[in-house]
Amino acid sequence: MKHERMQIKFEGQDHQIDSNTLINILIHYNTIISAVNLEYGGGVHNISVKVNALEKGSFVIDIGLQESGINIFSNDTIQYLAGLVVIAGGVFNLYKFLKGRPKEDRQDEFKIDIEDNETIINQTITKVYNQPVVREAISKSIQTANEDNNIEGISISSQKIDTIKFEKKEFSDLIYTDFDLENIPEEKREIIKNAILTITKLSFEKGGQWQFLFNGFKIGMIVKDDALMEIINKGARFGKGDAIRVDLQINQKYNIEYQGYENKSYRINAFYEHIITPKQTRLEI
Repeated sequence: MKHERMQIKFEGQDHQIDSNTLINILIHYNTIISAVNLEYGGGVHNISVKVNALEKGSFVIDIGLQESGINIFSNDTIQYLAGLVVIAGGVFNLYKFLKGRPKEDRQDEFKIDIEDNETIINQTITKVYNQPVVREAISKSIQTANEDNNIEGISISSQKIDTIKFEKKEFSDLIYTDFDLENIPEEKREIIKNAILTITKLSFEKGGQWQFLFNGFKIGMIVKDDALMEIINKGARFGKGDAIRVDLQINQKYNIEYQGYENKSYRINAFYEHIITPKQTRLEI
């Protein structure tokens, strides 16, 4: 099988680390490689991550990326695995550059200089990096390393990329946890709906409180300087149980705790129709 290699080296005075540290970091690394493979290859390639034997006298994890299947020795496979390694390295590099924050379009360009498919590679690096699951995996691996007193730094290297180093003194700045604050919708918004409101409480005074049934729920609003008040001033009379067809403005505010918008207030922007409740016919017996 054709494979590419990357190495994760744990810097330190001792040639040992906690087993939980190793397991957690390898799990996070596998998450990153899977995300790169899915974005870069669209799920076509079957890539496996192999941990090779450690070198005696140092603590270096040798990672092999392999593709199994037909034509595994083809030039396309060799090129794909090489691109995979470059993208993974670029993601780690971009993480160090932005300290885990998402990359925005207006930020300074961050590019990896490569010979082939430069545009595709750099676009893929950004797409993979901006996935919260990828940045969280890197952040957690750094946090895990930071909690191990034997680790003074981490370096990631390959023949295809320059060595990327994370030193102990910068670990705390590289642990990113603000994922819940990303991509929060705007705090307030307005929605306009063509709606039929059934009157349950009314007041013909400016500033009076009206109540309506809207989609089975009771809503209240103060009628002032809106389309309904204009109709009232022209002499229109409404009765309890009547309905009106209007453009209803719903003012909403985003609730971070529940991750959704709440209706806060209502306003009638346009009045179209007064629907009078049919009078019941008295039956004589």
